[in-house]
Amino acid sequence: MNYHILLILGVLGGLFSLNGSAANPNDCYNPFTHSAEYPPAQLRQVAKKCDETAIANLFYNRAYHAELLDKFQILNRLQAHQPTDDLTHYHTQRIFIALAEAFADRAWTRGEAQAITLLNRQYDRSIEIAEYQLRGYDKLAAHALQAPANP
Repeated sequence: MNYHILLILGVLGGLFSLNGSAANPNDCYNPFTHSAEYPPAQLRQVAKKCDETAIANLFYNRAYHAELLDKFQILNRLQAHQPTDDLTHYHTQRIFIALAEAFADRAWTRGEAQAITLLNRQYDRSIEIAEYQLRGYDKLAAHALQAPANP
């Protein structure tokens, strides 16, 4: 009987914790506030609520990019017995996006309207490179790295 009570309390606690982690409704108007703290599923929830396409795409890009970085970490753990540079790719992508986010945040606060569009381009580029690397197409990834960021 005590196990049933514990099970019910656990389920209710899980429901309350999910409700407490709901996205802030103002995230669509200020996309640089709490988004780094959100898991990919929550980022997608925010994206569905955004009216502006560029900001919605930004949240979708953040979610997908976070999932790709998780795949890098999983592959690195699976290949731990072999020398691999996948973790280097992981850190490169993570740092690149962190810098792009920081510069876009500053531009956004200064009122530059294209900050979100440019950040989305950087996410698209980083996602393309990460997808190539995850599939083992290192030459295509290297070529994409050398391509100009703003074609």
